[in-house]
Amino acid sequence: MSLKDQVVLVTGSSGGIGDAAVSALTAAGAVVVGADRTPKEGQSLKEFYPLDIASEEQCAAIVRDIATKYGSVDVLIHAAGVLGPTPNIMDTTTEEFDSILRINATATFTMVRETAKSMLESGTSGAIVVLSSVAAKESRLNYLPYNASKLAVLHIMWSFAELLGPEGISVNAIAPGPVNTPMRAQLDNDSSSGAVASRAKRASQLPMRRFAEPEEVARAILFLADPDNRYITGVSLDVAGGAHLGIGT
Repeated sequence: MSLKDQVVLVTGSSGGIGDAAVSALTAAGAVVVGADRTPKEGQSLKEFYPLDIASEEQCAAIVRDIATKYGSVDVLIHAAGVLGPTPNIMDTTTEEFDSILRINATATFTMVRETAKSMLESGTSGAIVVLSSVAAKESRLNYLPYNASKLAVLHIMWSFAELLGPEGISVNAIAPGPVNTPMRAQLDNDSSSGAVASRAKRASQLPMRRFAEPEEVARAILFLADPDNRYITGVSLDVAGGAHLGIGT
């Protein structure tokens, strides 16, 4: 790996996957800057920015400030996102749908756009890695705004990959399956069958028969962020224990 001294911005740095990414990137020698609603106690970061991810102004200001202080943003890991409070489609309000799309999809567009602008201005052949989900690739009866937002993330990734490829900037997505994070715990706890039954049923559907650990997702993030792998672009990499095996992704 060759991430040593690369300046990496991790949004959602206090969350399960974001925190694991921060640890992995730090161990790889990167200069890691975190951004989230609140900091995670004891986390090893070069710097932390409080961030309302739905604020266009805050997203732009953080990218500008990092570029000013460190010369460039070499890598963006955009892990910020929410599941949403309402499982049932028919109980989901239009306001909630709009809110989840704004946090998960619109904010992805904003962060990628602002980082792309900064990379182009500084002549940085960097990497952008966004977090989608296997939920983007199948119909589901629960959490429709989340599922729709993660499909939108893939389209954002594909468009920017085509746009930025000529400048040597790679843009890819990680699509996790079930991961042992607080978000997955929320989904299981909201299940009508109960948390234990929900986890067991989902695990049984995966060839690996288990959920991922955040560190396993972080290792895939490092692979796509690494300068040695930046010919890879426009890819959605499932880290999902074999979910959708045999179906093109």
